[in-house]
Amino acid sequence: MKKALIIGGGFAGCTAANILKNKGFDITLFEGNNYLGGGCTTFFYHGHPYTYGPRHLLINIDDTYVWDYFSQYLSLRELKHHTMTYVSDDNRFYTYPIHYDEIKEMPDKDLIYRELDNRESADKAKDFEEYWVNSVGSILYNKFIHLYSEKMWKIKNNKEIDDFAFSPKGVALKTGSKQCLEGQKIIAYPREYDGYNSYFDKCTQGCKVIFNTYIKHFDLNNKRVFADGQWFKGDIIVNTTSLDLVFEYQYGELKYIGRDFLKLILPVERITPEPYYFIQYAGDESYTRVVEYKLLTGYKSQDTLIIIEFPSNNNKLYPYPIKSEIKKANNYKKLFPADTYTIGRAGTYHYDNMDMIVKDCINLFKNI
Repeated sequence: MKKALIIGGGFAGCTAANILKNKGFDITLFEGNNYLGGGCTTFFYHGHPYTYGPRHLLINIDDTYVWDYFSQYLSLRELKHHTMTYVSDDNRFYTYPIHYDEIKEMPDKDLIYRELDNRESADKAKDFEEYWVNSVGSILYNKFIHLYSEKMWKIKNNKEIDDFAFSPKGVALKTGSKQCLEGQKIIAYPREYDGYNSYFDKCTQGCKVIFNTYIKHFDLNNKRVFADGQWFKGDIIVNTTSLDLVFEYQYGELKYIGRDFLKLILPVERITPEPYYFIQYAGDESYTRVVEYKLLTGYKSQDTLIIIEFPSNNNKLYPYPIKSEIKKANNYKKLFPADTYTIGRAGTYHYDNMDMIVKDCINLFKNI
């Protein structure tokens, strides 16, 4: 039986373990924590289920096989995604993405309409700021995007962001429905109160999982890793940890931004008005987002749990959309020899959602 070594027991590592074990591989998975799932793990705070950052499924409407994959392991409930942003310049909340119909409610609407009539094309924008100013004008950019993005990434100027494929091209200014990602994504969340936890258990059932263990040294050419004072050898290696760590920072450290999370239970059933459950803050507040978790998880309680997110350097959650960092990551990826793979958000240095990880795993291991 062929052996696979999987580094990291987050969503990517567990999914890889599931697909490879179903292909007959003997799996050894190394996880630094004492639990599986990484950032997608569900914890409980005085009974309330939550994850560190909202982890709803976003599945391309054409990718029905991804929905079918998840449905094998979880009972999914479909959601509609609605987000609001507090704009401190106007002292009020608006829908996000920026909605054309709400401009008439803004105190400087005449100036905004004038800017919209005189916009330049965003197609050739050189940076994140230029893209947004050309898309919606400087006034709306300053209301919704300017400070939010700079504090989200802890940068001095949005011109530092020069790779912005994640920007909502075509819907920077939305019309019609106020629902996010309508017609693009199926949005869902597990009915199970422990979220994806049972999925991780099912993925790794029958696998050897070594918890509380970090890899001290990678010898990818010989398909082996050193941990707990010994070498482990496999026929293939699947990495899900940060690329710079695998190669001992040969090209330098990759840049990430993280989040700190403040949990707060309030003595009301619900605080966020229908149909919203995300609230973004686009001003000079130190936090970026508030999420009311029971509206995601479906948990029933007379109280509600909100989690406030603060940009932080204490963890590594988001790769930076900066070309120099992406180039560095791509140089690391070129160092992987045959029969070694790197997947997941840290393993590819790309902001992948869970649906993309499933697609990547299915495609990557198709011919193994």
